[in-house]
Amino acid sequence: MDPGRTPRSRHGLLVLLPLVPTLALLSAVWLPFVNTPRLWLGMPRLFVWCSAWVLLITPALAVVEWGRPHADDPEERS
Repeated sequence: MDPGRTPRSRHGLLVLLPLVPTLALLSAVWLPFVNTPRLWLGMPRLFVWCSAWVLLITPALAVVEWGRPHADDPEERS
């Protein structure tokens, strides 16, 4: 770990991680390579795009939770 960075500053950056799938979902209808009648894996591109990003929200939230300082952490008690 970088000596200049504290665990709190790293947590601040981790909180931004779920914004990636959220922005991908919100921008899906404006992305020309996604919002077309062509198929990916035999399904409409927009359906595949949204399904993939919805499935990626859970790991993103898990990373935020695992990186969060908890009350029972020994280094947080001071």
